[in-house]
Amino acid sequence: MKHILIYILFILTAALVVLNRYTSLYINSSILHFIVLFTAASSFVIIIGHLFGKLRTIKSIVITFLIIGGITLGKAFFTWEGDWKTQTVIYKNIENGNQTIEFQLKASRFAFGYRERIIERLKIVPLIDWTTAVDTTALNKSKWKRVNIRINELNLPMEAGN
Repeated sequence: MKHILIYILFILTAALVVLNRYTSLYINSSILHFIVLFTAASSFVIIIGHLFGKLRTIKSIVITFLIIGGITLGKAFFTWEGDWKTQTVIYKNIENGNQTIEFQLKASRFAFGYRERIIERLKIVPLIDWTTAVDTTALNKSKWKRVNIRINELNLPMEAGN
């Protein structure tokens, strides 16, 4: 029974990692992303260890977790650019309150400045969104209400006059 739970855990977390990487699904919390990546890698190694008859003791499993934790922390440190942070919610969908059009910034860790984007964001569950690039000039105004809500998740200083 516990082997089946490890297989299910691996399938779910590996699917989330792949979907986050190759589709518009976006895990918007670096902590959740690390936990999902760590769980996928750990469960995969435990499955392989069980298939080859290794990882039979608690000590070997704990050491494996520590090694995988170190590797995933290193990967996160060297590849993490930062999270996209909402600065302004520009539009809100009239029919679905979980669907917004937002102006977002991402601080670059190894370069100066910010990357910016305007996206349509559908909040699926807390910390997981479906995001797509959107052109606000070709927007169907009958489905969207302009709200211009300043969120400022990066806590940038407000410009004069704003």
